[in-house]
Amino acid sequence: MARAKLGIDGKNAEELFAYSTTLINTIAQPAGAAIYATPEPSVADFNLTHNALGAGITLVASLKSQLAAAQENLPLLVDDHEDSIRARATYVDDTSGGDPAKIPLGGFAVAATAQPIGPLPAPENVKAVMSIYAGAIKTSCNVVDGTKTYITECRVHQSGAPFAQCALGPRKNTNAGLTSGTVYAFRMAALGTAGQSPWSDEAVCMAP
Repeated sequence: MARAKLGIDGKNAEELFAYSTTLINTIAQPAGAAIYATPEPSVADFNLTHNALGAGITLVASLKSQLAAAQENLPLLVDDHEDSIRARATYVDDTSGGDPAKIPLGGFAVAATAQPIGPLPAPENVKAVMSIYAGAIKTSCNVVDGTKTYITECRVHQSGAPFAQCALGPRKNTNAGLTSGTVYAFRMAALGTAGQSPWSDEAVCMAP
C-alpha cells in the first residue's frame, strides 16, 4: 500500500512554508477537493499553523533588516555623542578655570599636562564623512602628539575660494550649516606650543 511522502526533512522555514503553500493549493483544486472533502487537520486548523509560520518568517526578516540598519547607524550615533562629550569637557575646562580640584566635580579626570615639544607635523588621515543630519559633515584626523587643539578649514570643492575656518578644538568635529548637495573640501592643522603645523592634505565630502 502506497503512503504519502512527508517531504519535510531538511527544509528550512522558508522552504517549509513554500511546500505547505503547495499542499494547500493542490488539495483545494477540484480534483483534490472531491477526494479530500474533510481534510485533517481541517482547512482552518492547517491554515492557522501555516499562516503563523509565514508571519514568523516575515517578522524575522523585518527584525534582521532593522538590526542591520541599527548596526550601520550605531557608529554615527557614537560619533555624535562623542561630540557632545567633547563640548561638555570644553565647558568644564572654561568654567573650572583650569582648577584641578574643580574639574573632577564635572565628571572628568584631570588630563596630564602636555610637555613642550618642537614643531608639529601636519595631521594625517584626515577624513570627511556625511553626518546623519542635513547640512553637516564630520571631520577627523589622527592624533598629533603634543596637542589637543586643531584648526579645521573648509571651502566649496574646486571653487577656487579661500579656505575659511569652520572649527577650532578637538580633532573630531561636526561641521554644520553647510549646503546640502554641495561638495566641500576640508583641511586641518594642529596647534601646539611651537605654533601651528603645516596644513594636511584635503578631504572631500558632499553635505547630506
